[in-house]
Amino acid sequence: MKVTENMEIEIIEASLLDYLPHYEAFFSKVGFKRIEGAVFGVLVYSPRALASDEIEKILGLSQPAVSSALKTLSTYKMVLTKDHPEIKRMKIHEANDDAINIVSNIVKKRELEIIEEFENITSESLNLIKDEKRQTRLTNILTTTRFAKSLSEFIISISKELDNPYMAIEKFPVVTKVLKNSMTDINQLKSGLKTGLRNSFLNIVSKIENEKHNGAGK
Repeated sequence: MKVTENMEIEIIEASLLDYLPHYEAFFSKVGFKRIEGAVFGVLVYSPRALASDEIEKILGLSQPAVSSALKTLSTYKMVLTKDHPEIKRMKIHEANDDAINIVSNIVKKRELEIIEEFENITSESLNLIKDEKRQTRLTNILTTTRFAKSLSEFIISISKELDNPYMAIEKFPVVTKVLKNSMTDINQLKSGLKTGLRNSFLNIVSKIENEKHNGAGK
C-alpha cells in the first residue's frame, strides 16, 4: 500500500507508517486482505480517531476500498465507529484497544466454526470405520480437533467473563514453563498428562477466579 506523502497535517509519524507493510503481510497470512491490514495499522498508530477521508489520504486509497475494509474490520470488532463530536453526519473510526476481544471475535466467527465443522465430519466418518488402525488414526484427529475447539472456546469465554482478562493470560507462559519442566522423560510425560496438566489447569482456573472476585470487590 503506497502511503501518501506531503499531507496538510501529519497525523501519524512517518517512521510509524513504515511499519504498515508488516500489518498488510500479517493480515494476508491469517486470511484477511492486505488493505484491511493497512487500514487497521493506520488506526492503531493514529493518536486519535480518524474519518474515512483521512484514512483515504494517508493510504492513497479510494473511498469504496476504505469503506469495504472498515466494514470487515468492524464485523470482527477490530475497529470501533462513532459519531464525530462536532461535525454532523460524520463518522470517525479508531482501533479497538481490547485485543483479547478482537481475537475472541475472530476465533468465534471464523476458526471455531471451521473446527466444529471438521469435528463433525471426523466423528461421522469414524462411525463408518471398523478396523483398528484407521479408528486410531481418526480418533487421534478427533481428540486433537476437540482440544483445539476447547482452547478456542476458552479464549472466547475469558474475554466475556473477566473484566480484565490480561492479568490472567499473562500467567499462561509461566504455566507452560512449569509443564515443560515437569515432563523431562516419557514416564513423567505419562503421569504429567494425568496429574501435572490437570493441576496446572486447576491453578490457572483458581487464579482467574481469584482475580475475578478481587476485581469485583474493588
